[in-house]
Amino acid sequence: MNIIVEGRRTGKKFSTPVWFVLDGSKVVLVPMKGSDNDWFKDLEKSPHVELSAGGRTFPFEVTIIRDSNLVEKVLDKFRAKYRSMWSESYYSKRDVCVEVSL
Repeated sequence: MNIIVEGRRTGKKFSTPVWFVLDGSKVVLVPMKGSDNDWFKDLEKSPHVELSAGGRTFPFEVTIIRDSNLVEKVLDKFRAKYRSMWSESYYSKRDVCVEVSL
């Protein structure tokens, strides 16, 4: 899936691939560099995002989660989903995640 955000300085939209997990009726994303990730910094300024998958794109507003216990629970779901591709080094800073209600 790709996430499309508006640049906090340029105002231009850009797209980047992201891993995700489904949690009930929510899509949950974890930025690889945590709160230091560029697309996350863009979302802090404007919580509007588009998610694109299978040739379709939809707009959403996000909820930023900073609770370390919740972030770890989400990372457990990432580990389970991406088991064969998972590396702890991918997520160097684990201080935030992003929820998108479907």
